[in-house]
Amino acid sequence: MKSWVILVAFLILLLTPLWMRLFWEMGRNKTLRMIIVDKTVLNTNSYKHRSINWILDHEKYTHPDGSFYDINKDYFGFFPGENEKYSIRDFDKMSNEELDSVAESNDVVYYADTYGVLGNEWYHHRDINELSESIYGGMSEKDIQLLQKMKELKKLILTEFNSIGFPTPIDVRHNFEKMFGIEWTGWMARYIASLDTVHNPDLPTWFLRAWKKQNARSWPFHGSGILFMHENGDVMVLESGTDLVESIPKIYSEKKIQSRYGVPSLLIYPYWMDIVVNKSDTNEVISKYILATTQAGMEKLAMKKIPKIFPAIIRRTGDYRFFYFCGDFADNPTKFRFAKLYGITGLKFLMYNAVDETDRNRFFWEFYLPLMQNILGDYYETLRKGH
Repeated sequence: MKSWVILVAFLILLLTPLWMRLFWEMGRNKTLRMIIVDKTVLNTNSYKHRSINWILDHEKYTHPDGSFYDINKDYFGFFPGENEKYSIRDFDKMSNEELDSVAESNDVVYYADTYGVLGNEWYHHRDINELSESIYGGMSEKDIQLLQKMKELKKLILTEFNSIGFPTPIDVRHNFEKMFGIEWTGWMARYIASLDTVHNPDLPTWFLRAWKKQNARSWPFHGSGILFMHENGDVMVLESGTDLVESIPKIYSEKKIQSRYGVPSLLIYPYWMDIVVNKSDTNEVISKYILATTQAGMEKLAMKKIPKIFPAIIRRTGDYRFFYFCGDFADNPTKFRFAKLYGITGLKFLMYNAVDETDRNRFFWEFYLPLMQNILGDYYETLRKGH
């Protein structure tokens, strides 16, 4: 009898993924016409918009013809080819009428990344850690025109880190900032698990060189910390112990936001951030980054006019739907084999390494996924009801 119980339990466990897939297949497809813009696609992994497509698949959002979004085809931006060849499909050659048509025939636009592709990233014989020229990238005037039209039509607009950073022209950035009531300070930051150049050879050479030049001495850092860089070339380092009580930035969300979007009250965030200021009374900062600094760290931040608490998500609360994610939120190494499994979020604790603080899958499962499920779900319901 006992052996039969064990066998049945084993079969149930073994067949669980099959049942999860069958329940997913039984779910209803939902038509959602989305424009994804990603100008930073180096290969078919498409990490910069991979998380978006994962969520579209998991939630069964499809094109009007019922087909699912193809991660390697259904976006605008840079398309890698073989033997260092590539193609570009974006809005720059579209007429005003064509842009209007794109805006009118879609429900959502998501600017995942406009950083683009650098020469040393694309051409294999170049040093990836050095500065390089831009092959393609940056937000353009045509992008601004599309966003303006989507705004006028009260469509859902989602944008995030580096939408208006390098190599976007200054006038285009200012148009974006004016349109949406935000302002980039010019500063970016990122947590680094090891600042030791021996144990972490991937530290950007250009950053090390800039720091040594500006400080006229050798690189003294060995622990974990946060790198700060300004678009004008200025750099700064906060190191754990000396400048930081806790080296990893955290995202804090108030209780009403936790309830509204299903996000935790506090979560570590180990990736790229841009330091942005909200400039509009009709915007709301719904989540914030917190840097746990020592007094020395506070003084370093003050010298550069960098706050220790700054926006992580800015949301429009007025007459149209707009979100700006002040971080590289969509860039996560998610596994597509889990996307089409019903109820997989109940097993999210198995989907990331809880010990490894640099594992970005934690951010995807605990924060980005529920956030996007609720944003898209709410908007889909308004479309379905005709509002």
